[in-house]
Amino acid sequence: MKKIFFIIIIIINIFSFSITIGLYKAPPVVIDENNGFLNDILEFIADNNSIELNIIIDSQQNLIEKLKSGKIDGVAPLAFTPERSQFFHFNQEAVFFEWAVIYTRKNLNLSSILDLKNKKIGVMKTDIFYEGKDGIKDLLKGFNIKAKFVEFDTYEDIFKMLDRKKIDAGVVPRFFGLDQEKKYNVKKTSIIFKPIGGYIMYKDSNLKNIFDLIDKQLKKLKEDNNSFYYRIFDKYFEPIIREKIPDWLKYMILFGLTIAILIIAIFYMHSKILKKRVENRTTALKKTLLELENKVIELNSSKKLIEEIVNLSPNPIYIKNIEQEIVFVNNAFANLLGLKKENIIGKSLLDLFNSTNKSLLEESIIEDIDILSSKRKGFIDIFMLNINNKKLYFKDYKTAITLPNKENGLLVLWVDITENINHQKNLEITNAELQLLNQKLFKIIDLIQYLGNKEIDLRSYFNYLLKFAIELSETADYGSISISDGEHWKFISAVGYDIEKLRNLPLKSKYMIKTGEKLKVMKGKDLEQYNKKVFDNKKIRQEFLKTAKPINEIMIATINISKDKTLSFSLETTKNSKKTFNDTDKMIFQAFINIAKTALSSKLNIDQVKNAYLNFASKLALIAEAHDDITGQHIYRVGELASFIAKKLNLPAERILEMREFAPLHDIGKIFIPLEILNKKSRLTDEEYEIMKKHTIYAERLLGDDPYFDTALKIAIYHHEKYNGGGYPFNLKSEKIPIEAQIVSIVDVYDALRSKRPYKEALSHESAMNIILEGDDRTSPEDFNPEILNIFRKYSNEIKEIYNSFSD
Repeated sequence: MKKIFFIIIIIINIFSFSITIGLYKAPPVVIDENNGFLNDILEFIADNNSIELNIIIDSQQNLIEKLKSGKIDGVAPLAFTPERSQFFHFNQEAVFFEWAVIYTRKNLNLSSILDLKNKKIGVMKTDIFYEGKDGIKDLLKGFNIKAKFVEFDTYEDIFKMLDRKKIDAGVVPRFFGLDQEKKYNVKKTSIIFKPIGGYIMYKDSNLKNIFDLIDKQLKKLKEDNNSFYYRIFDKYFEPIIREKIPDWLKYMILFGLTIAILIIAIFYMHSKILKKRVENRTTALKKTLLELENKVIELNSSKKLIEEIVNLSPNPIYIKNIEQEIVFVNNAFANLLGLKKENIIGKSLLDLFNSTNKSLLEESIIEDIDILSSKRKGFIDIFMLNINNKKLYFKDYKTAITLPNKENGLLVLWVDITENINHQKNLEITNAELQLLNQKLFKIIDLIQYLGNKEIDLRSYFNYLLKFAIELSETADYGSISISDGEHWKFISAVGYDIEKLRNLPLKSKYMIKTGEKLKVMKGKDLEQYNKKVFDNKKIRQEFLKTAKPINEIMIATINISKDKTLSFSLETTKNSKKTFNDTDKMIFQAFINIAKTALSSKLNIDQVKNAYLNFASKLALIAEAHDDITGQHIYRVGELASFIAKKLNLPAERILEMREFAPLHDIGKIFIPLEILNKKSRLTDEEYEIMKKHTIYAERLLGDDPYFDTALKIAIYHHEKYNGGGYPFNLKSEKIPIEAQIVSIVDVYDALRSKRPYKEALSHESAMNIILEGDDRTSPEDFNPEILNIFRKYSNEIKEIYNSFSD
């Protein structure tokens, strides 16, 4: 096989092949038939490989049609897509890389993709940035943003229409925008998307050997930093993507001075030889000298202007020679070091920075010498400096240049990215904290399952519960659980205290701190003041304080179990501790309070057990909704709306009550979904969406073992099924979907449309009803049970009132 390949290569080099490639205008990549970065690269490869290349210019849409009909052999530049690859072939080596940028007409400010709502957006027909996957059309659909697209044949037409204010925004490639933006009255935004490679698309598979040859040549050119590829790249792209002090200005000044000296010398020599002709030529010579002098002044002024522009840059810039001596700095660099420019020129970086940066700078100098010796351009690196006891992070851009004395020099620009780095570190810390919280919540669930399967007495149950709460808190040192029953206050469990002494104290109910079922945090001194105020027996107070120990901070909550019974759960830190209870501690503590309440209630009344268990499950539902950045009101609205629909369907009274109690648990499985997927602001990938859909079946982990939650489990598993099929997790249809899930399905959609989310605004009742009853690009009336849909239509006003009564 290899021999055949080499024979083909030899034949290609002996005989000349003719191919026709269509290019569409996108300066500076393609300017016209004869000019452009892509033109020059293709012609260079063709000339060096005996390929007769014909280039034609047309719109992208027309060129693709010509390729389909066989009128041309290839079209470039085009991005690879699975859809295009079904009908065409692509070469393997990208000629260049590009991404899309959104431009607007002047005086229109767009800061994010959300600002494109209801705007007229100019796009090029068949452009990958328009209709391709993750193109502007796909992106706006993912964010549910409606906009009007206006199609054009060329990118230039888009800029013309922006200039004339016929459209609001336009999607163009980065290089085209940089090259053409100064010619039109347009403004570049910070919105960029869809990075792609530019390839050659062809249809005839018999041409594969030619395009394999082109790939081989492209790869070889790109591996050599001094190749024709990079010289042509600099020719077309460097003027629009890089700003620096031009070397030619320095040479022009030196050249002007040299000419002036030369003319003066010539004038002197001729004055000696042709003395008699001096008077006749004096006037002309003076005029020439004056013009030359003005030219030198003009050139010096241009150099000064450019240096002033560089000094206005907020980013530190410096130039150094091969000996590592700094020969130029701007104001930002001098200000960073707190030195005057004259005290910097002639020194090296090692002279200017303290010893803490020595190792880094030594490595940087070795790297810089390599760049200077190889004359590399566009080198980028990230580093950290310790300046004035502050850690500052920079991204530096380095490029080799030629100094006025013809020596090699290095131009360096530093961009301060300290804020970005610190933000990234904070995000990592936050993510770690959230993962830790997740682990703690899973441990709580495991604890519930463990204690639920063990036959233990109430005191042992609370001992286990309290120790586990202190372990998960990481802040608490002590803790206690107690109960007031009638006029008496008794301790059930304690950690860090003598529980037997506490149990033997004759404490009254009025001594207990009552929080009214709210969590309360108090300082030690405030607790001492409270005890002095409520204890009416000095001896008992002294015994209590002696047994209880001094503390720094207490977190406490009391819950009414019945009319005469109140449960108290508290965690404390030692007196010398500097730790304070944070939001995570409070969330964990609240969960344990509910567990404690459940355990105690189970000893009193079976109905109270059910209510407490449901209350705890609701808290888990709140945690699950909190994972998804949704307010707690959402789950209560779903419960009320679901029971309302159930009543209108004439379901039994017991079933209506279950709908109110269990509908709020519909998304409880989300507690098992990773936070990075739940809180992702952009469109989920296919893999992420598949993980997200599993929250329906994950509900069985919490609800599946208890017959009491049978209705809740049906709702949680099947509420994403669609009446006409196509839902998940089992793609059920019509009556195979439990009626409870059918009710919650439409209620959940309605509430989601009405609710404000980070990625969308809340809709009005009328807009939400219109989408449910008429449909849009994501929702169809066929998704819902027709009978339930009619109830929604008939009782629209009542549904609106229920929603508003439970709004934040």
